[in-house]
Amino acid sequence: MRNTRSLQDEFVARTPRSAAFEKRGLASLPITSSRGISFHAPYPVTMDRGTGPVLTDIDGNDYIDLGANFFSMIHGYAYPPIVEAVTRQAAKGSVWSANNAPQVELAEQIVGRVASIDKVLFNNSGTEAFNLALNICRGATGRYKFLMAAGGYHGSMYDTSLGSKGLPGPSHYVAPYGDTETFVAAIREHGSELAGVFVEAIMGSGGFAQAPPSFFEAVQAACREAGAVFVLDEVISFRLSEGGHQRTLGLDPDLTMLGKIVGGGFPIGAVGGKSALMDLTNPAEGSVLASGTFSGNPLSMLAGGISVAHLTQARIDQLGLWAERIQAGIHAEAAKIGLPIWTRRAGSLVGWYFYDPGEGCVFGATRPDLAMVRRHHLAMLLNGLFPTPRAALATSTVMSDAIVDDIVARFGRSLEDLMADRPEKAAA
Repeated sequence: MRNTRSLQDEFVARTPRSAAFEKRGLASLPITSSRGISFHAPYPVTMDRGTGPVLTDIDGNDYIDLGANFFSMIHGYAYPPIVEAVTRQAAKGSVWSANNAPQVELAEQIVGRVASIDKVLFNNSGTEAFNLALNICRGATGRYKFLMAAGGYHGSMYDTSLGSKGLPGPSHYVAPYGDTETFVAAIREHGSELAGVFVEAIMGSGGFAQAPPSFFEAVQAACREAGAVFVLDEVISFRLSEGGHQRTLGLDPDLTMLGKIVGGGFPIGAVGGKSALMDLTNPAEGSVLASGTFSGNPLSMLAGGISVAHLTQARIDQLGLWAERIQAGIHAEAAKIGLPIWTRRAGSLVGWYFYDPGEGCVFGATRPDLAMVRRHHLAMLLNGLFPTPRAALATSTVMSDAIVDDIVARFGRSLEDLMADRPEKAAA
């Protein structure tokens, strides 16, 4: 335990080069990482490299990676099959304004895995996937507005995840995730205005809140009654089943948003769905423009094809077993020191809380345990673990039983250090 210095003091002492790089970056960037979600006080570490399940910062500190670049690096870092393939492709060219074979091959894989997807189209991020899906909804219905869950996150264009309630805007309405009666009532109330209804299969930014299949079935039925497009966001949850989480839930969405793991560590977004909707983007006969300078580039397509092909159901099941062991280990380690802790798990995804979050959406910026989460994040870094700043982790295929046991032991030490920390010495 650390009795002489606060967690923040020790973090600063251990990461001087990261501190200097952060200062240098802020002279020319408003956020050195260009990603607000990655920020944590007093500053994020600067990484030098990643190999397998391990990240190494520029001060030489190693971390077992638990964040997986916000759940996208399902095969770890510098995955040899991907490195070899994209190295060969880079020597031939990274992008051009023409067709490429890897794009067709990745599309064929996705169509073959997801029953609801007849055709798929690629872009460069989950945010772009949302934009494309919304444009398809508008083109199909001639309507403008959409409905999403309060606290939902479909990219940075319409982020309600930071609000305690999720506020409607001029383009959209919000309703509570998992509350079937209220959500369906909102669809019926605004149905004549709705181009589409967007829901996450699992609430990523909402703290892994999950809704029962009956909720999605009712939402899907209400969408069809209102003539609105039902869009299921599987950017995060696609890792939970070979056919996406929609297979587990028994759903048949009109459109599905994809991203993260289908890029193999390269920028990716995708929208797939019924032919009648997807063909609206066909420039020969459709009415919806789908384009982007780097959309469908062969590097992302090659890496994504390998990532998807190597994520078999057997490996998905193993990821879930490892996450289950970590979840049990978190509770066991907390019990040793008498620290109340709660967890949520969705397959290979685990989140933890220092209060009872109940069943609903967790709004990260207003969590009552936020100060404790921030201190614990530093304790985890000091113990060689790299989770997300929002107290969440994901397992990856390059882990092992031994690594999982090590994660649990380090997590236990981080809880001990959290309890020994002196908050008055930490920055506000």
